[in-house]
Amino acid sequence: MNSIIPTALLTLLALVNFGQACIDKSIYYEIDNEIEKIASSINAEEQLVHFYGGIVRLAAHDFMDYDQNSDTSFGSDGCIDWNHEVNKGLETIWCTSCPLTKLYRKKYSFISKADFWIASANAVIRQLSKNQSFDLANTFLWGRKDATTCKGSGNRIPLATGTCQDVEDTMLDAMGLEWRDAVALLGAHTIGKGHEAVRSPFERHDGYWMPTVADSLRFDKQYYEELILRTWRARNSGTDLEDFTASTEETHEHPQIMLKSDVCLLYNSDSNYPCCSKTHRFRNGRNQCDVEQVLSKKKCRRYSNRDTRMQAVNAVLEYLGGSSPNDNQGPFYRAFNTAWYKATTNGHDNLKPLRRMC
Repeated sequence: MNSIIPTALLTLLALVNFGQACIDKSIYYEIDNEIEKIASSINAEEQLVHFYGGIVRLAAHDFMDYDQNSDTSFGSDGCIDWNHEVNKGLETIWCTSCPLTKLYRKKYSFISKADFWIASANAVIRQLSKNQSFDLANTFLWGRKDATTCKGSGNRIPLATGTCQDVEDTMLDAMGLEWRDAVALLGAHTIGKGHEAVRSPFERHDGYWMPTVADSLRFDKQYYEELILRTWRARNSGTDLEDFTASTEETHEHPQIMLKSDVCLLYNSDSNYPCCSKTHRFRNGRNQCDVEQVLSKKKCRRYSNRDTRMQAVNAVLEYLGGSSPNDNQGPFYRAFNTAWYKATTNGHDNLKPLRRMC
């Protein structure tokens, strides 16, 4: 009996390693399977969109507070500033009674929350990708340490009313990414939805980025197609809820939205909001931009060729995968893989790749 105890203790120490237990491929794909099991128990599509989209948002908000210029860099550290309005809604994804939290505490608390959140987000992306073909396992690294506090980190994440300047401040200047990386990461909105506010006006951007709820359960390049093909008109101008909505919103069960930080990837809307993307379009004799006859002549401006944000425009066009319509997901998937890798590893040294076996 005495000879067994030292062995057990050594095994435990090797596993725990201060919250950085080894993650091999079997554990990684086991997490994937568990996420899929939870998803299969959710019958309502709207709730499923919230579950899937919330997991990706949780991982993203954990890494979007990284600032390479600060002594307190933050980044993926399993810590969210729960009291900040930018993170409202995430408490329904990570809480004592939330399925994702219960799964972690029951089976995976030997690894860091930061690693678990990223592995879970990777699972969502794979499951919703075209033919479930987009697997991020080869670029997944583990070994992050969880922080006990990250007060103020929410101030580094753009609010839902943010502009391209906020995206530039966060993703380029602070996180060290390029415009093509930022555009790729924002493509994850394809599985997102706006949330009706419970406690915060910043979450009342009601609607879906995609035309239907079913479209919001696919991780693909449709975000860029919608951005280019739809007529986007300013909504809630002069309020805390400024955004854009599609001119076809009245034909859908839910309004279709784009945030100002989405539309500005293609148009210089930062400088002339409120505006409309396609003032020349009509339906049944009515200008699609018209809301009280205000926007039909105020077109969102294009960027000049010398503007650095043309890099964002070119990325949007590249991720379309060619002339529309097409089903070429390759450019978007490759760019997202690169951007996700950069974002999730920012500020970390000595992270390790998945092992075949621990």
